[in-house]
This record gives sequence, structure tokens and C-alpha cells, in this order.
Amino acid sequence: MRETLIILIVLLVVSLGLNAWTLSKVSKLSDMIEKQSKTLTAMTKDLSGSKKARSKPAAPTEVKVSIDDDPVKGDKNAPITIVEFSDYQCPYCRKFHTQVLPKIEEEYINTGKVRYIFRDFPLGFHKLAIPASVAANCAGEQGKYWVLNDFLFDNPSKLDNESVLEAAKSLDLDYNKFEACLKDNNHEKEINKDLSDGKSYGVRGTPSIFLGKSGKGKEFTGLYLRGFRPFEFYKAEIDKLLASK
Repeated sequence: MRETLIILIVLLVVSLGLNAWTLSKVSKLSDMIEKQSKTLTAMTKDLSGSKKARSKPAAPTEVKVSIDDDPVKGDKNAPITIVEFSDYQCPYCRKFHTQVLPKIEEEYINTGKVRYIFRDFPLGFHKLAIPASVAANCAGEQGKYWVLNDFLFDNPSKLDNESVLEAAKSLDLDYNKFEACLKDNNHEKEINKDLSDGKSYGVRGTPSIFLGKSGKGKEFTGLYLRGFRPFEFYKAEIDKLLASK
């Protein structure tokens, strides 16, 4: 009887010890889960905030910009100037050129209110962007800059040299002169000048657009508008500039 009592006491002590150990582990596990939950919640908030920040275009800033000697659409004496730093391989640049620029051209460029200047800003990871810019400038030597500019944006799968040379035939370019121009790469100096100027204005991606009242000479002060924006945005900004004294 006494031995049985001792055994029962021992079992009770062991049981209590195990329960205490289990409770301790459960408590620690619960604390760990709670901490991880708080961490995940904080990370989710940070990620959400980061996504919201990326989804909003940067607030416009004013920058003094040169139009250089680059191609111009519209009246050179128009009261408003738009300078675009662009990349032929950039999908958002293509979107601007196919969805927004035609409307700006119809309402403001063709009516003498806006002059539009295209400056090259081929991004380093777009391997066909520099050759495409060279091709457009070579076409410009024959007075066909905007014709090839449109072709390059309308045909993103045809930026390679063979396709561009084929296009030269259909666009009524002097094929031999155009081919020779592509080979000598004389226009890369001008393209690099655009890149250098763009970087000095804070351009890091495309499309980067500067919009403002035309200045005297080759410089004007414009709002720096980063990334793609719809036509309605440009319309509001242009109308505001036209209405101001």
C-alpha cells in the first residue's frame, strides 16, 4: 500500500512537471506566432505603401531644358514647348506615341499652339534602341525623320537592322545613302549628347517629358513629367499654360 502511494506520488509529480513543460513550450510558441504575425502585418503595410508610392507619378518639378538641334513638329514659334526624351524599345513610349501624341498633334501642334521636340534617350538594357535612334536620324538626313519615327513606334518587332533597311525601301528613302549612314554611326554623337543632357535634367527612365512656355533661344523652363500620362492630363496642363499670361 505504501509502495503504491509512493508510485502514485511520483507519477503525479512527473505529470505536473510534464504539464508545466508543455505549457511553457506552448506559451513560447504562442509568443513566437504573435511576434511573426505582427512582423507580417508590418511588412504587408510597408509593401502596400510601396506599391501605392510606385503607382503614383512623381510630382512635377520645373527644369530648364534645351531643345538642342533635334527634330521639331509644329510651329517653331509656338507659345508652348514639349520636349520628350524617348526610347524606341520602351513600351510606355510607344503607348504615348500611339495613344496620346496624335491627340496632342491634332488639337495643339497642328493649330500652332505647341511645338514638339523628340530627343533620344535609349536605355542601356534596350539593345535595339541606339540602332533605331541612328536609323531615325539617318532618315532625317533625307527629310524623312518623322516617317521613320512613326514606323519604329508602330512596329516594335521590326527594330532590327534588316527590318529597318527593308522599311527604307517602302518609305521611299534613298536606300544606298541610308545604308551607308547606318554603317558610319555619325549620329551616335548626337544621341549621346541627348543622353548626357537628359541625365543632367534628372532623366532616369522613359518617357520623360518637359512641358512649358517656349523661351527665347534654345532653352525653356518646363514641368518634368515622368512616365506615361493620359491625354487629358496634358490637355489640362497645356490649356492652363495657354490661359496664363
